[in-house]
Amino acid sequence: MSSVKTNEFYTEVYVPLTRQVYEYPALNISEEDRKKEEHEKEMKLIRKAARSRAFETIIAVGLIMFVGVFFMLLINPQVGLAELAKDNSDLKDDIAVLKRNILDSEEDVNGITDMDSIRAQALALGMQDPNTNQVVIIPMPEDDKLVTMISYDEEFGISEEAYNSAVEALTNYYLEEEA
Repeated sequence: MSSVKTNEFYTEVYVPLTRQVYEYPALNISEEDRKKEEHEKEMKLIRKAARSRAFETIIAVGLIMFVGVFFMLLINPQVGLAELAKDNSDLKDDIAVLKRNILDSEEDVNGITDMDSIRAQALALGMQDPNTNQVVIIPMPEDDKLVTMISYDEEFGISEEAYNSAVEALTNYYLEEEA
């Protein structure tokens, strides 16, 4: 059983066994009408192709933006971590340099308070050792104290007071040496 549908421009034949519709041009169609119908079909195909291209372009741009957003969400924390790691490394280098400077300052201070070098400098300036029968009295204030060693807390590093004390002592020594 087939159904036949006739139109001005074509005839449709539906065949149920194959489930297909066959179009046949109508026998009474003029050449001009046939060209017009073909032109309309071409225009429909062109519009359909343009819509599908526009849709595919929108989908492609959307996917690129979607992937770009996820890429930025992945990269941004990594960049922040890399910057923090660099800053930490720079600060560790600065701490190591400061520790070396402090140790050098301590060595210089220990060298300054060497009694043999003080005695040699005093003799060079014209002083002499006291005789055995001479008594040397040095007036000392009550709050005077002798610091033989400054201890540093290894957990928290060198204290600010100790560092400032060493820097001040070195500055005074070199200023007196220049004068």
